[in-house]
Amino acid sequence: MKFQLFHSRYFDATNGAYSIVTHREEYDSQITLTDTEAEMVINYFGINNIQLGNVNSNKIKASKPFFLYPTLQTIHLNLVFPKPDKHELRLYISKQAGFKPASGQIWFLYTNRSNQLVIGALDQNLWNDLDQIDSEDETYLEEIQDEIIQTGIVSQPPTPTIATITVGTRTTFKRNGIIASFALAKADFLCEVDKDHNTFISQRTNLPYSESHHFVPMKFQGDFSFPLDCVENIISLCPTCHRGFHHGIIDHKKVLIEKVYDTRKALNNFGVEEMFSFYNSLTLS
Repeated sequence: MKFQLFHSRYFDATNGAYSIVTHREEYDSQITLTDTEAEMVINYFGINNIQLGNVNSNKIKASKPFFLYPTLQTIHLNLVFPKPDKHELRLYISKQAGFKPASGQIWFLYTNRSNQLVIGALDQNLWNDLDQIDSEDETYLEEIQDEIIQTGIVSQPPTPTIATITVGTRTTFKRNGIIASFALAKADFLCEVDKDHNTFISQRTNLPYSESHHFVPMKFQGDFSFPLDCVENIISLCPTCHRGFHHGIIDHKKVLIEKVYDTRKALNNFGVEEMFSFYNSLTLS
């Protein structure tokens, strides 16, 4: 499968692809590259620089350098067109060479900003959990509670803007607690996945406790020209559903996304599959 925006952002890649290693591929120690994988490799090495025929007929030409994820150590794997029509491109995986993913793992290939062709593999659970923790969430949720205490619920939210904040070497996009508190109040502080999800009364605000969540995550703001920190993109969730968006298995995340998706008509220029991709939740084929 071709890298989605999520993967390109996470790996800082210009393009990429991934797929599941099959039992046959592990047993035969070879992977047939298809679609995006083949296109990337051909563009990177040049079609005339890839060996035509078996490896032994020209071992030097068959051997190609790759950069192993995450260390970017250079390894060499054999890459050939086994048939004269060049319709099949075959990559030989090898434990001795440094890359032999196991059956069921996700193997991936991408070109980074330094124009290095990077190859790697991860267990499926690790792949599906990439960058799913929002490290700013806890602080932000506290700020929203503070905004409710200090200013109450405003009758009209401020105009959304795109602004950054830099702490040390880290730059992130600013979130406005007043906008979030307005969005929570608009939802009556109920969970937008299921209004029957009861929580509790907050000690600090004396209001039903709910948590705000940016449906299109704020980490993608740099890829959009309009502010993601807006009422239309903020949903009210019970703590369990909020954690489910970040930590749930793919099938559970999809259920959560689908339940909210139809209520956000202003964001429906994104197909539901694209919404899945923001959460690294596309089904692996």
